[in-house]
Amino acid sequence: MEDRLPSSVRPKHYDIFFEPDLEAFSFKGREKIEIDVTNPISQIALNSAELDIISASVVSGNKELKAVVRMNEKSERVVFELPERVSGSVLLKIEFSGILNDKLIGFYRSKYSHNGKEKYLATTQFEAPHARRAFPCFDEPAMKATFGISMKIEKSLQAISNMPAAEEKTDGSKKTVRFYTTPKMPTYILYLGVGEFEFIEDNYRDVKIRVASVPGKGEQGRFAIGMAKMFLAYFEKFSGINYPLPKLDLIAIPDFAYGAMENWGAITFREIYMHFDLKKTSTQVKKRIAEIIAHELWHQWSGNLVTMDWWNDLWLNESFATYMAYKAVDDSFPEWNVWEDFVNDDTGGAFRADSLRTTHPIEVHVSNPNEIEEIFDKISYGKGGSVLRMIESYLGAETFRKGVSMYLSAHKYGNARAEDLWDNLAKASSVPIREVMKSWVNQEGYPIVHAEFKGALEMSQKRFVFGQDKKGSWIIPIVISTPDGERRELLDSGKKTINIGGDWAKLNSGQVGFYRVSYSKTNLEKLKALVKEKKLPVIDRWGIQNDSFNAALIGEGKLADYFGILKCHEGEDSYFVLDSIYSNLKHIEFIFHGSDGWDAAWKKFKDCMAVPFRRGFSRLGWDPRKNESQQDALLRPLCISYLAFSEDHMVIDEARRLFYKDFDSIPADLRGVVFSIVASSGSAKDFDEIVKKYREATNPEDKTKLLSSLGRFRDKGLLEKSLEFSFSSDVRTQDLRVAFPSIASNPVSRGTLLPWTVKNWARIEKHKDSAPIFMGILESLITSQIGKGAERELMKFVAEKKIDYEKTKDNSFEVLRRNTHSLETNRKELLDYFS
Repeated sequence: MEDRLPSSVRPKHYDIFFEPDLEAFSFKGREKIEIDVTNPISQIALNSAELDIISASVVSGNKELKAVVRMNEKSERVVFELPERVSGSVLLKIEFSGILNDKLIGFYRSKYSHNGKEKYLATTQFEAPHARRAFPCFDEPAMKATFGISMKIEKSLQAISNMPAAEEKTDGSKKTVRFYTTPKMPTYILYLGVGEFEFIEDNYRDVKIRVASVPGKGEQGRFAIGMAKMFLAYFEKFSGINYPLPKLDLIAIPDFAYGAMENWGAITFREIYMHFDLKKTSTQVKKRIAEIIAHELWHQWSGNLVTMDWWNDLWLNESFATYMAYKAVDDSFPEWNVWEDFVNDDTGGAFRADSLRTTHPIEVHVSNPNEIEEIFDKISYGKGGSVLRMIESYLGAETFRKGVSMYLSAHKYGNARAEDLWDNLAKASSVPIREVMKSWVNQEGYPIVHAEFKGALEMSQKRFVFGQDKKGSWIIPIVISTPDGERRELLDSGKKTINIGGDWAKLNSGQVGFYRVSYSKTNLEKLKALVKEKKLPVIDRWGIQNDSFNAALIGEGKLADYFGILKCHEGEDSYFVLDSIYSNLKHIEFIFHGSDGWDAAWKKFKDCMAVPFRRGFSRLGWDPRKNESQQDALLRPLCISYLAFSEDHMVIDEARRLFYKDFDSIPADLRGVVFSIVASSGSAKDFDEIVKKYREATNPEDKTKLLSSLGRFRDKGLLEKSLEFSFSSDVRTQDLRVAFPSIASNPVSRGTLLPWTVKNWARIEKHKDSAPIFMGILESLITSQIGKGAERELMKFVAEKKIDYEKTKDNSFEVLRRNTHSLETNRKELLDYFS
């Protein structure tokens, strides 16, 4: 049962006054909430957490009734009990106070340095249900209302909210800033910011766009403003609806748990995803900045203008924003090949998560705050976005656009459910899309389609999952490449046979479908020949090898077959394909490292794909070239990283020379790989030097990559020092999402990580309210281990500590079991192959 507030009591308008104190880390507030009460009641329930309610009363007609306050901390709910029943239009008046916490949720503080002084700003993160930590409210997405915000702050500071400031009044050393009233919106996209912000600004039509940063960093926001103007134009044209607010602020926050947050008209970002430096920002991060800005801007339409009715439809917000971001970036920068990023990162990540037995449907029931936090995952983002891409391919781009525009227009300033989107897509297309979508949105998992070519093409489907239960049936739009061209079919049953020309077929052409493919031996041999000759498009070469590798991991194929496919990639020159292959090889090393016989096999394994990487490095060398392609800018560090992985001492020595002799001149795209090589080949001296450079670094990308490199050491004692440093005051809480997973992904850490965690659990547990931080640590801890003994030890530890986040635990233990199974079933075959 969903833990929701009564629908008979609904807010219309909030008038809220805040007075934050950046020295005492506290705030005071008072609010008046205009409420519609459908049926007579004697109590009003709101959401509230970690707030002190000083007083409360209700004005009904000409009476003001004092309320008795009943707080339930566990349910995060406050009840105001009244001496008599009220109904109709009433006014709830509340005075309250709270803490500017350091948990990165609610109304919190963020630390930065300026001119050698430590300073703080105040900011908010209200999604998922955290507005209740700043003011008592109806903290549910369907409880939309308008907001009038005022803030009393020091005269030297600036205040930011969703709307422009309407007036400022000075009172001694302080000033009160009142903002214009917002449109109707949910609580989770309200924003409050107070600090010494430095602004740069521009205009898009009549919309003022500002980038707000801490002092000294403002000019690094120019790139972001340019991106925002491009993407606003694209989304307005796509949706047929103009951006609805008079201003747009892009705010860089030093301490931030997520990548960004779509607060309406006041979007917040991690500094690394907002600030761009032509000399210091890598190609990967530049692309990521653009994609994140586009993601958050689409939310201004899907999520803010039209909001999901309840969190079970979170994917309507996040899947849409994920997919539409790539469409916008691709429209502006087709040379960036961002659909390769989408397939590798978003579709690939969702493939891995959704192949678990413990996965969940895209539309998933949630009731409490922990469950809500847990669905901000690869299913809600990557799978949903991939399904939308598949549906757009099936319907056609213009039909899809019309359906989305109709959906947004029909529900603007209101709430919607998944069915509302399906209905509008159906109207635009005259296709019964609801049944197709139900098989993808309401059903967990995804299919693997087996293709048997015998003159005719025989296709069959079953669920792609580790374990015995392969049941499931999907309505699958299939795109097939043949020698005679491309063909589209709908696989709407367990099996289907079609007649096609030619002597081979490649299914999921363009990787537009959310399914994997396996082939009969004859057809696969034909495809391998086409891969070897590079006669298939890059994205299809990626698909064949990626499907084969992941099938082997769950027992649907053999690793020996995968290595047979890799032989066809010795002439490969695509960054996209080689990056996937390298990632797969590192995953194999992660699973088998330390197992019986691995040391002997490693000598051949590490060189098994060296040919294309050596060729790439020979062509590209260490130094970037003027006006080189993005492909080359990305391929260079990939080749260097692989050669270091395969213990090429010339590459390792040069990386170490650059680090110690030419640190400041290392090109932006090579800095991360150089840092990692120094650590993975390093000693205590190197550890100390990386820590020293981390403390000195001011560029957020450098700090992130130096911190990540601390997880690459091959000495267990140094890895333990890395853990200690990660939880020290030198490292921001937000960056535990970088530090801990980096250490956990290093197989050398297995004998160190679990004992250290058990010993230092109190240091980790204090972050449990910062859900993305805590869940990331928990997932990394469990998935770092392999073997049934480690599983039993972890299960006992998790039970003893009564750790919440059930979905995270279930998924993580499933990954542990799958890796253990891969080790047990593939070890002999792998050792024989590399003997």
